[in-house]
Amino acid sequence: MVVSVVINFRGLADTTRCVESLLTSTYPAHRVVVVDNGSGNADADIIESRFGERIELLRARRNLGYGGGANLGIQWAIRQHAGYVWVLNNDTVITADAIDHLVLAMEASRWLGVTSPEIDAPIGPEAPTGVWYAGGTVSLARAETHHVQRTLGRAPAVVVTAFVTGCAMFLRCEALQDAGVFWERLFLYWEDVDLSLRLRSAGWGLGVVPSATITHFGHGSVRSDIAERYYFRNAILVARRHGSLRVVARALTSLAVRLARRWGSALLRRRPMPHAETRGMLAGAALALRWTLKRPADLVSGLKPLATIEA
Repeated sequence: MVVSVVINFRGLADTTRCVESLLTSTYPAHRVVVVDNGSGNADADIIESRFGERIELLRARRNLGYGGGANLGIQWAIRQHAGYVWVLNNDTVITADAIDHLVLAMEASRWLGVTSPEIDAPIGPEAPTGVWYAGGTVSLARAETHHVQRTLGRAPAVVVTAFVTGCAMFLRCEALQDAGVFWERLFLYWEDVDLSLRLRSAGWGLGVVPSATITHFGHGSVRSDIAERYYFRNAILVARRHGSLRVVARALTSLAVRLARRWGSALLRRRPMPHAETRGMLAGAALALRWTLKRPADLVSGLKPLATIEA
């Protein structure tokens, strides 16, 4: 069985469109779970009224962040003895046969712990060729990730990648038992990189399945002080967790240079001051220093045991 998990936080229109596409899937053993991440409005009631028993609706009492919301859906899937769980951004639309192709690839290559479809998007600055993600690389020292943005076309059944974007992580539940679930401390951004690196460390492979495609409509749309703060903070936390002190120092230097440019641009061109990014970098640096002196338990394991995840 495949369980598709969609996290909703005050994004009713996008979530509705995503769920409608999931319900067209031709894969027979498929369930859809929507996690309302403490939206605090009528979203959950409207979703329940619209889709009824065709989906499972989980209501979090508060906003648990992307990883925390996803973990609720993952926990539900494990209890249903699912073989795979597909964590999706709510601003995606799948093709009817996408799950069929993903399962076929995972069943044929039992070493894979997580895959992604090729993710297309409307042409724009973040998808100049109409492809938003077809694999990617990670540099913890530069505190950045890069997406492959060319169609894989007639590539092999699975193309190996360094990380799988959280936009559409098709996860093997057995691999999650080995590597753990999302690191909830991150709340927003870099949780996909962290989980990808933990899966690799546990011996599982990561790949992109070219025959499976979906469309991502909201790329580049999340820009806020909260997002910027978490992005800068979490880049340091993930570098500290997976890299050496030298890697952390290089990541801090890279982020400091980036931040200095933003301050210069803000002062010279009267753009918004990057206060949020500054706070995020300082918070990340403080936590990295604290963890260097005394490693907390969740930096070592990073996870809640699956049985303890609650709404």
